[in-house]
This record gives sequence, structure tokens and C-alpha cells, in this order.
Amino acid sequence: MRKAPLWIAIAVTSAAVVGAGIAATVRLSPPAQAPVAQSTPSPEPSAPAPTPSTPPTPEPKLDDFPHQKITLRDETANEPEFAAFRQRLEKAVQKRDAQFVSSLIPSQGVPFGFGRPQKLENMKLNDPKARLWGILEKSLSSGCGTMNVTSTTTPDGWICPTVQRDFAKQYPSTPGSQGIEYELSKVIVVGDRVNVRSKPSLDSPVIAVLSNELVDFDRKSSQNSQEEQIEAYSPIEGWTPIILPNDKKGYVFNRYAFHPLESRIVLQKVKGQWQIVGVPGGD
Repeated sequence: MRKAPLWIAIAVTSAAVVGAGIAATVRLSPPAQAPVAQSTPSPEPSAPAPTPSTPPTPEPKLDDFPHQKITLRDETANEPEFAAFRQRLEKAVQKRDAQFVSSLIPSQGVPFGFGRPQKLENMKLNDPKARLWGILEKSLSSGCGTMNVTSTTTPDGWICPTVQRDFAKQYPSTPGSQGIEYELSKVIVVGDRVNVRSKPSLDSPVIAVLSNELVDFDRKSSQNSQEEQIEAYSPIEGWTPIILPNDKKGYVFNRYAFHPLESRIVLQKVKGQWQIVGVPGGD
């Protein structure tokens, strides 16, 4: 058998080597990856349209009824001397300064209502809840006015407050009124937007607001006898039952509820010194 020429053997060998290299190159190269499709983000869900809210129920007006207003006078500003004394007295009352107030009590005592004069030792001013302290505190909380203590025509004294006097002038009793029944049936509420409660408690709802005006006194709401009421009554603590013009019943704190026949104080300068010369009313 004839041997193949040498150049043929070399050509065959070279082709084999080249072919193996090509094959190795193909195996080492990673296969091409298919392109990944990009997902399109879905749109955000739109927020639902706001539902129109139900309008709140309006609260009832606390002063939606007829009012009997009263104009209260204060003549203190016209007399600087008395104004300065009144200011000192107010501070003494707030501090329960028994020494200062004791200096205003005449030696013969002070008449309360139509009773006999009470002596200083019977007033118990060392007790901060003594009756006179409450009368003084409430009487000085409103205006004061001049008056004639003696028979002279020149004003020589002061009365505090003027609430009862202003009531008598602006709301006089009618001809059909019997005795003091008219006065006993009324209450003057003194103050700016005073709360009227449904019950005699600060925790009870406010049913009305009153400002310097006249309302009816709810006498039937009182459960005690007249004597017990007078004994237990405090001018500044406790509650006064009233009837509003819309016939609703409520309660006003005593500090702001003035009765037409309630106690007040009369002050006069005696021998150069201010004195408490009388406590009319309260009977």
C-alpha cells in the first residue's frame, strides 16, 4: 500500500488541530441569554372620592329666649375717697382680715334687717365662714351708691350693692301684687354670661347663660322649711333655683343670684372713720 505523501498528512493533522480549537472555543463561550421583558408598572389605584360628611347638629343657643335686662349703677368712680376705702375693704374681706373689719363695727353694734344691733363679739369674725363675711363679699362684688343715712338731704352714706335699688326702679311691683310677694318671686342674676345649670352641681349641663337680668325664683324647688332655709343660706355658696323665661328650670350659684330683699351693707363716715352702720334686708 502506498503511503500518503507527507504534505497530505501534515494538512490533515493541521485541520484536526484547528477543528478542536474551534470546538473548544464554542463550548467555553456562554450561550446567549434571551432578553428579559421589562414589566410595565400598573397604575396606582386612585383614592375614592371623599364622601360629603354629615354637617354637625348645631348646639342649641343658650340665650335664645326673651331677656329682662337690668342696668346696674356704680357711683364709686365719682368719689375717689370712698373708692379707695372700698378697695381696702375688699382686700380685707378676701383675706378675712378680722382686725380691719372689726375696726368698722360701732361700739353699739350693727343692726341686721329689722332686728336689734349685733355686737362685735357675736359676729364671730375669726370664723372665715361667719355670716358677715359672706354678706360683705357679695355686697362689694357689684356697684355702690350714695344714700341718706340721716334725715339730711345731703348724701352722707353709701349702700352696697345697688342691685336691689336698681331693680325697684326699673321693675316696680304691679298694682295687683300683694305685700312682698312680688319681690319674693324674683331673682336678679348679676354678672357677664353666668351659667345656669340643670342641677345644683358644677358637673351638671349648662342650659342657659344670663347677664345682668331678671328671672323668676323657683320657690317650689326648695324642700326645707323657711326657717331652715334662712339658717342654712349662704350668700356666696350653694345654689338658687330659678325659672327661665322659656319655663325651663335651673340653678345659679348663689354668688351671682341677688334677691330683691337680700342683705346689703350701709357704710358711713363717723367722726372721720368709716363704719358699717347697717345691714338692711335679709328678713
